[in-house]
Amino acid sequence: MIFPKMALQTRAVDPLCKVMVIMLLLLLPSVSQAKITIASAAGYRGMVNTLVEAYTKEAGNQADLIYGNMAQVVFQAQASDAIDMVIGDRTYLTKAQLPFDTTVKLGRGRLVAIYPKGRKVTDATLFTGAERIAIPDTKRAIYGKAAKEYLQTTGLYNTLRPRLFVVSSVPQAASYVISGEVDLALVNLTHALNIKGSIGGCEVLNENQYSPIEIIAGEQKTTKNREECKQFLDFIHSEKAQQIVARFGM
Repeated sequence: MIFPKMALQTRAVDPLCKVMVIMLLLLLPSVSQAKITIASAAGYRGMVNTLVEAYTKEAGNQADLIYGNMAQVVFQAQASDAIDMVIGDRTYLTKAQLPFDTTVKLGRGRLVAIYPKGRKVTDATLFTGAERIAIPDTKRAIYGKAAKEYLQTTGLYNTLRPRLFVVSSVPQAASYVISGEVDLALVNLTHALNIKGSIGGCEVLNENQYSPIEIIAGEQKTTKNREECKQFLDFIHSEKAQQIVARFGM
C-alpha cells in the first residue's frame, strides 16, 4: 500500500517540477548568448564601459573588453582572430592596416592638461609652474604623440623636456596626478571626465596645435560574430549611444 501512495504523490508533483525547471531556465543566461570581444585604447575605458553596459541592456548581447595603449591594442588585434572590434584613432589604425570590414565614427579626441587637487593654476602658470609633467608614451600612445606635438607647436617642448615623465598610457599618466606625484599630465578629455572627482582641474588645449584625432569603432574581417558586431555598430548610431559619447567629451 505504501508504494502506490508514493507513486501517486510523485505523479502529482511532476507538473510542479516541470514549472520550476522552466522558470529556472528562464532565469539563467542562455549558453548561446552572443558575445563579442572589443579591444580599445585605455583612455576611453569609462566611455566604452558605459556604451557596452547600455548596449547589453538594450540588445541582451554581452561583450568582453580589452584595454591598452594603441600599440598594445593593434598587437592584440593582429595576433588573435578572437578580437571582433577595435576602438581607437583612425589615423593610427589605418597605418596599422588592420583588416576592417566596416568602421563607424564615435567622435573626436581632445587633448587636455589635468592637475592635482590643491594646485592653483592660471593660464600663465599651467605649464611653467609645473615641476613634473606626465605624458603617455610619445611613440605608442595617441595622446602621447599629440602631447609632444602640442608642446613642439607651442614652443614649450625644449623648455619642458627635462620635466617630462613619460609613462605607457593615459590612465597611468592620470594616476600620477591623482596621487599628487606630478604637477600636470596631458591626457584625453574623455578620461579626464571619467576621473574628474579625483583631480583638481582640467584645461582643454587648443586643437589647432596638434593633428586631429578621429575615434572610430572598426569591425574586423576576421570576426566570427558578424551579426553581433553589426548590432553594436548600429547601436552606436542611436540617440542613447550618442548621448553617452557626448557626455564623455566627444
